[in-house]
Amino acid sequence: MDFARIRNKINRFEYNCAEEILDDIRLIFSNCFTYNKPATVVAIAGGELERYFEQRIRELRLSDPKSAPGSKSSDMTNGRKRKRTTL
Repeated sequence: MDFARIRNKINRFEYNCAEEILDDIRLIFSNCFTYNKPATVVAIAGGELERYFEQRIRELRLSDPKSAPGSKSSDMTNGRKRKRTTL
């Protein structure tokens, strides 16, 4: 998983809710730590970016801690999907 693939999935409307996007972004960080030794520049930068990402998610309240991952409620309005624009 990488950010270009996430952008492509967004543009092809493959995500059903915001939580699915957040899960894929978290997978990028997980892969970063799996494939890079902790003392490398890549792992250190990945850790800093992950901390910033999670802080902003909390500040912007984009992830509802009460909802289970993959919850469809965050992207539905009156039972209909919101319109999305291409990035």
